[in-house]
This record gives sequence, C-alpha cells and structure tokens, in this order.
Amino acid sequence: MENCFFEKAKPIFLKDKSTSTNTFAVFRTEIAYTKNATLYITASSFYRLSINGAFVAFGPARTAKNFARIDRMDIAPYLQNGKNEILIEVEGYYCASLSTVRQPSFLLCEIRAENEILAATGFDFDGFSPAYKVRHVKRYSYQRHFGEVWDFRKGDAISESDRCPIEILKLPIKLLTRTAPYPYYEDTYAQNIATFGKLSFDEARPYRASAYSVNPMPQDWGYFENDEIETFPFVWVQRQCQTPKAYNLAFPTVLRENEYAILDMKRIESGFILLGAKALAESDIVVAFSEDCSAKVFDFTNMNAQTVFEVMLNEGQSTDMMTFEPYTLRYVMVAVKKGAISLEKLGVKSFQYDVSSVSIPQYENPVLTSVYRGAVRTFAHNSLDIFMDCPSRERAGWLCDSYFTGQTEYALFGKTPTEDAFLENYRLYQNEGAYPDGVLPMCYPSDPEPYQDGTNKFIPQWNMWYIIEVADYLTARNPKIDRELFRESIEKFMAFLKRHENEDGLLEKLPSWNFVEWSDANKWTHDVNYPTNFLYAKVLESHYRIFGDESSLARSREVQKKTIEQSFNGKYFLDHAIRNENGELILQKESSEAGQYYAILFGGFDIHDPKYAELYRLITKVFAAERKAPMPEIFEINAFIGVYLRLEALLSLGEYELVLRDIDEFFGKMEAETGTLWEYRQRNGSRDHGFASFALVAIEKAMKGLQSK
Repeated sequence: MENCFFEKAKPIFLKDKSTSTNTFAVFRTEIAYTKNATLYITASSFYRLSINGAFVAFGPARTAKNFARIDRMDIAPYLQNGKNEILIEVEGYYCASLSTVRQPSFLLCEIRAENEILAATGFDFDGFSPAYKVRHVKRYSYQRHFGEVWDFRKGDAISESDRCPIEILKLPIKLLTRTAPYPYYEDTYAQNIATFGKLSFDEARPYRASAYSVNPMPQDWGYFENDEIETFPFVWVQRQCQTPKAYNLAFPTVLRENEYAILDMKRIESGFILLGAKALAESDIVVAFSEDCSAKVFDFTNMNAQTVFEVMLNEGQSTDMMTFEPYTLRYVMVAVKKGAISLEKLGVKSFQYDVSSVSIPQYENPVLTSVYRGAVRTFAHNSLDIFMDCPSRERAGWLCDSYFTGQTEYALFGKTPTEDAFLENYRLYQNEGAYPDGVLPMCYPSDPEPYQDGTNKFIPQWNMWYIIEVADYLTARNPKIDRELFRESIEKFMAFLKRHENEDGLLEKLPSWNFVEWSDANKWTHDVNYPTNFLYAKVLESHYRIFGDESSLARSREVQKKTIEQSFNGKYFLDHAIRNENGELILQKESSEAGQYYAILFGGFDIHDPKYAELYRLITKVFAAERKAPMPEIFEINAFIGVYLRLEALLSLGEYELVLRDIDEFFGKMEAETGTLWEYRQRNGSRDHGFASFALVAIEKAMKGLQSK
C-alpha cells in the first residue's frame, strides 16, 4: 500500500476475514482528551465512526479498484475530559455489485494531535466480531449489497466474547484525498403514526421471494443460498393482509404481535433510518420502507430492491438504533412479527450533499418553483461522493446520467467537486480484460456484470457520453485541469469506435448492450443505428474540442452528412438500417421521437431550412414531454433520456416557453407527491433519480433565454 497520508497506521481487518462475504467488524480504541485531534480514515467497503457513543461520520468516498480515498476530520469537538472511546464499525461486503468494487475488506485509521500520534490501526485498535449483526441474510439488491438484520437479543454492544484477532494486510492500494464534499447530516422524524392496524397471514397472497434485476444471480456475484438464511422479512411483509384500525396516533404507541404502524415522512428522505423502540416482551420487529405507497396501505416501491430490515430485542431491552446503510423512503411500516414493543420514534438521518446555501428562486409559476426545489433535493441525495443514478436501488455511478447531473452541480455552486471525483474514478479505471480494449464500464466504481456467454455488459453509447461530458467539463466547468489526464481513456475508446466503422464511416454492429433510450427506440440499435451515429458525430467534435485534433472535426462533419443522407426521409429521421443476407444495408421504416432529438442536437443542420419544416412542426406542435397528439409512426419518448434530450433540443432552438411548459407538465406532479424527481414517467423505478435534477438547469437557461429576447 502506498502510504503517504499516514505516519504509522497499517491496514487491518479481522484475521482471515478480509475476503469473507458480508463480514461486519468493529474496531475500538481509547484516547485521552486533547484540544487538537485530527482523524484520518479510509476503509473497504464502508465505515461508521462513533465517538463516546455518538455518531460522527460514514464513509469513505468511493473510488476505483486498488485505490482508497482518505477522509480527514477534526474530532476535537466530540472529545470530553478523560478517556474517549473511538468505535469504528466496518462492513466488509466483498461481493460483486454496481455500487462498489470488490476488494479485500480493511480499515486504515490514524488519530494525530499536532506532532503526536494518539492511535493508529495495526497498533492501538482492538477487533471484534459482534454476534448482533446477522451475517447470513438476503441481498438488498443486485446492484448494492446485503440487507440488514440486527439480533440485539445477543447483546447490543461489543463484549469480550466478541473479541477477534487482527491481521495487518498487504494490499496493492494507492491512497487518494477526498475531493467530493463531506456529507451533510440532519435528523428528521415522523410527527405521528399515520395508520395503526392488524396483520393477518395469507398463504395465497402473491409475493416476490426476491426483487433482483438479474435473477438468478451469477454464481460469483456473492450471495447466500436460501438454506443458509434464517429469516426472510421481505417475504413476510408481502404475505400479510393489512386491516387499518386507527389513524393519526401520537408517539409512543404500543404495537403487539401482528400489529403494525405506517409512518409518513411527508416527502422522500434519503439517509440512515432511525428507530427508537422498547421491547415489552421478547420481540421481532420488521421495518419496511417505500418511496411509493400511501399513509393508509403499505406497499413496496415497484423496483428491484428488498427495502426492509429486521430487529430483534429481549424483553425490557430498548434500542435507539440507526441502520448501517443509507436508504430512501417516504413511507415506513413498523410491524411486530413476535412480541410487543413501544414505538418511541422513527426518522431519517440525512446523508447528502450540503445544499443549505442554495436559494430557491420564486417564479411566477409556483410549479416551476416547486420543481426547482425538488431538483435541488434530488441532486443532494444523488451527488455525495459520486454522481449516482438513485440513492435507493443502486447508488451506482452511471455515465450519461452524469452528463446531466454534472451540469446541475455547476449551476448550483459554480464548482465541480463531485464531478472531479466522478471523472477521476473513470480515469483511474484499469481494464484487466473485463471488456474489449479501450472500453470503460457503464457505471463505476462497480464490478463487471456478466452475460451468460461469458462476456461482460457495457454500453458503448455511455462511453460516448463520457467523452462529451469531459469536453464540457474541460471547456466550461473546470478548464484549469490538465487535459492530458484524460487522453489515455479517451484515445483508447476512440480507437475502439474506429474498429467498428463500416464502409460509409458509420458505426455498425457495436457489441454488448446498445442503449439509446428507455422506449421502443432501443429495439432498433442494430445494425446501423442512426441516433448512435449522430452521437458519434458529437463524440468526434468533442475530441476536437478537448485536444484540438482537426481531423476529428472533419470526421464529425462527414458522419453528420452521411447519417442525415441515409436516415432523413424528407419529413423526419428514421432510426436504423439492417444488413441483409447479400450484404446490402437496407433502411428500415421505424422512427422514434428520441431519434429526432439526437439529430437536432448532434446533426449539425439548420432546422429552419425549409426541408426540415415538417420536423420543426412536429417538435414544437405535436411532440411534448407529455405528448397529447397521437402520431403512432413516430414512437414517443420516455423519461430517460428522451425528455432530457428534448429539453436540450428546445433550448438549442430558443423554444423557451415550450421548455417551461414541458417541465411544468412532466415534473410538477412528481415534486408534489414526493418532493423529488423520478426515474420514469410511469409509477415504477426510483422516485429520486439523479439525472432528473437537470430540470433546474433547464429552468434557469429557459428563464435567461426569455429575459434576453
């Protein structure tokens, strides 16, 4: 390990457990009171720091494989006279996911006061493996890691019986500073119990045994077989019938066996769930949470995540616990599977980007004001250490999503700390044969997602968006950064694209998961996909903008010209052409609305030319984020990325009134329901999705455009 941040500390973990799946470890030391104390820390997969029993921090910021980011914090305000207990819990998942990289679990920590080292891992910390954190549990989601089951009947604090030997690890890990902002923590509690009721088990009730995007999981993804698992809270909740008995009860409220309480946080909150309860008998509590149900009937959000945790208590035992992982919810059901409890409180400790300095504009249209506010909250939940798709199901750092979220960060703050970290992670990525030469992961930090044929999934178009984002980042948002830092990752992918050009210079038969948009447009990505080739033209232009390569600019113009030639039918653009058995490229009749926006944004033509009059009419008079006029020959857009491409296209055309109309109609109802902006227009998926924060960028640009007219 390259250790330029620590004077003494060594990476440690419980002996022989660093490559054990879902291993929870606790490390403890004591230090004397001092007026100056700085703690340096990193870990894999995650750590939670407490001092004298009080929560201090969760981390670290995620980064590339074989790297780790150092958190640095002043802990003097948490110290008291005499001895001070430093407790660091580390959850070592060591499983494949789309939200971290699989590497050995470790903790590296050092506490210094001026020139004195107060404590360091490898020398001053004891290790424990507490029995109260149940290891053999279901995966929370395919994209994240494991669910949480806490059996506090076995004790709610570490004890001598939990003590384990520690080993110092030799790891090929390089240390980095944290560049993304530190988390903002704030406690928010439910004000009352919205619904109290009775549960009854129904064997015939339909349920999902699991909720994974890929089922069954690949063998090496990392999970426990069902016969290893003792409790299935996700299934248990689904098989209960709910009978409401009372509404609007105050805390505390007694819940007995087969009774439940539904709590409404009034808007989506994202962070660690806080549960305060006292067991009146030996109890088993199931806590389920959702972004999409109601205060009267609990139901899980329609997405692939098992949003539930379980807590067990002895009679007379109280808990004031906080989940180890952050989650996302509006509604919570606390259900008593066994025993009886007094439910004292329930809340969420936020885990987000600090947006407390952001002033929400007050527009004449109050819906636009509310959408702006919802976009700020959505950004805050999804932009902490990397740009994430959602803070719930995945917490994954997807390309293309980041193209839009990066604009939001700069619009709000005029700086790019999270984007700096996000793009650095991609620069640091080393392809060890997981993908074709030159290809970057579609999301990162992550592990390669396998197909059944042995290849790994990637999205060629998302790699293209990487280059487009980098061009904007270097020219508009952070021009001081050295462009040469990006040369290797960009040039290698440009070479990959070059290998897939056909005789016309267009991309054909790109491998793996070709993605244009979540609509019928994605059915027509092979052999020659014209939206992808318009995107390719933009990539070539972006390469010119970054490195000044005139040949790339010339190639961009050639690709634009050839793509228009082949795909424009005199009224609008068609989506694809298929190579027949004779080797001829045959233009197909299918057309998508998304494809029109790819053409307008990246085609380099003048839409006010009379030959494009019908296309302009369609864009401004027929199409909309919420389309009203039917036109079945052109398949309508979905939220991502069609709505966002439409907003960018309308902004480029100066159609500012249409931008604001679309934002009002598309996003207004989302913010009104959850205080956040969603993944889809449909009622499925995440209700708190990072790229949707781009709505505030579009509002600001449209307002400025109207003022300048």
